[in-house]
Amino acid sequence: MKPIQSALTKQVLTILQTIYTQGITQVVLSPGSRSTPVAILLGKMQDQGLIDLYVDVDERSAAFFALGLAKTKLQPVLLVCTSGTAAANYYPAICEANASHIPLIVLTTDRPPELQDIGAPQTLNQTNFYYQQVKHSWNLPTIDSPNQETEIKYSQYLVQKAIQCAVSSPCGPVHLNLPLRKPLMPDLNVHFEPVVPHNPIKIHNELTSAAFQELQQQLTGKRGLILAGPQVGINSYQDELIEFTKAMNWPLIADSLSNLRDYPQTITTGKWIFQFYQFLPLSMQPEVILRTGGTLVSAEIAAWLKQVQLPIVYLDADHAQLDDTLATTLALNAYPATVLTQLKLNPSQLQWLKSWQQLDQNIQTLLQQTVHTTALTELQIAWTLGQNLPKTAQLFVSNSMPIREIEAYFGHLQANVHVYCNRGVNGIDGVNSTALGMAAAHNQKPAYLYIGDLAFFHDLTGLMLSNNYSLNLTIFLQNNNGGGIFSFLPQNQAVDQFEKVFGTPQNLNIKALAQFYQARYYKCTDCQTLQALIQQIPQGLTIIELPTKRSQLTTVDNQISQQVKKLIQDQNYENQD
Repeated sequence: MKPIQSALTKQVLTILQTIYTQGITQVVLSPGSRSTPVAILLGKMQDQGLIDLYVDVDERSAAFFALGLAKTKLQPVLLVCTSGTAAANYYPAICEANASHIPLIVLTTDRPPELQDIGAPQTLNQTNFYYQQVKHSWNLPTIDSPNQETEIKYSQYLVQKAIQCAVSSPCGPVHLNLPLRKPLMPDLNVHFEPVVPHNPIKIHNELTSAAFQELQQQLTGKRGLILAGPQVGINSYQDELIEFTKAMNWPLIADSLSNLRDYPQTITTGKWIFQFYQFLPLSMQPEVILRTGGTLVSAEIAAWLKQVQLPIVYLDADHAQLDDTLATTLALNAYPATVLTQLKLNPSQLQWLKSWQQLDQNIQTLLQQTVHTTALTELQIAWTLGQNLPKTAQLFVSNSMPIREIEAYFGHLQANVHVYCNRGVNGIDGVNSTALGMAAAHNQKPAYLYIGDLAFFHDLTGLMLSNNYSLNLTIFLQNNNGGGIFSFLPQNQAVDQFEKVFGTPQNLNIKALAQFYQARYYKCTDCQTLQALIQQIPQGLTIIELPTKRSQLTTVDNQISQQVKKLIQDQNYENQD
């Protein structure tokens, strides 16, 4: 069997297994060429007595037939067709399902991307084909190799998400578009197993008694670890989360944007710990993960989540279905404060928490020692900010390197310091303006911005807002004359072209720019001066230029990584008092 045939079989089988395990047993199929592998495997499922399969040669009729099934049985029905106008014939019934709030799972097969827009037969643009008449539409990936585990798992994730969307109030139709390449024949010897591989995510869109019971079962009797992502503190359930952490003796890994790093119980060095997780003793390895908040800043923690084979529970009202690691096993869309106060679990041993806290403290000590032995670097800037920002301060952080430095080096914070960043799509545009908006929202609180030179340059015109509206903002401008983040990426191997197309130094005259925008200007080259400048209460617009060397970025990071690795390997955290 060819690899592409094996991949095709594996993907379609996973999709149908996922649909079946979500309780969908009513299927209406219209015959066609592009839907061949789906049709054959559905036939096998019917032969095994797993589904009721209805075949209707007219797609328009088939869709209305499915509508009648769903209306009467009060459960979602799967519709399957080939590509082209076959999908268009579903449209009238989908309109009715949308208006009547009837859950239909519409699976259209499609030509692959390379056959689009070149005049290939039976091909039209099926992306978002039903527009506003479905609750949502997803394009499934096209898979050529059975080794594309990420794409197969992503297919499974989207199918489950689609079904949950269809049956969530208000119910309605959803659309899954599946592009397939030839050859279209699946493995005819495959046997359909009514179980789903890959430990799939289970999604609960409401806090039902069944959902709560399943959550409690997942967490009961296990050593837990809590991952708190962005916006936890802003969404006002930090007190309930901290109380739950205390009651359970569970370590809480606080993302730099969680606004939980001012609590002494939290672990702030997750970036470093999970980089070398494999060296931790078994007694420090969790048995279940509880996530809350948004997408994590740390790439190291995200990479660990993708690899670890553990139950991962995602509890959040906004982000539970937005897991870019595809590692979640149970997602509950609910307000965490409500759930956490109701959970009744036996706590873990206190030593479980103490071991993590001791490791966190040792790494922080290492970082502090490094700060005092190097010239001004990004490490020093982030650490000094974290240790010296005044209470009630609000700090906006730019994307690219600044937020990564805050994640790695910030440590524990003073009480009531709030950290913000545009981590929705992670751009470096508009940062000055967003920070000034933050300052305007709470003009009585000291407002700061930590930003790199390129992001600062991107939004120079935004600085006019400070003078126009008498806003107070102090800008810590890390100036390494270019795009530092590319030094950590594979692009750094293109030595001959690197500076021209990635480093892109702009040689900005920051002092002249400060004068143009009527800002106070300081140039700072050491930690002591930076500490003193932080203590000054922001008045109007102040720009503090912090020159660093881009060439030192990876050197400092690699040195600390090796020191942390040695620290974890050499010390035993199982027997800490």
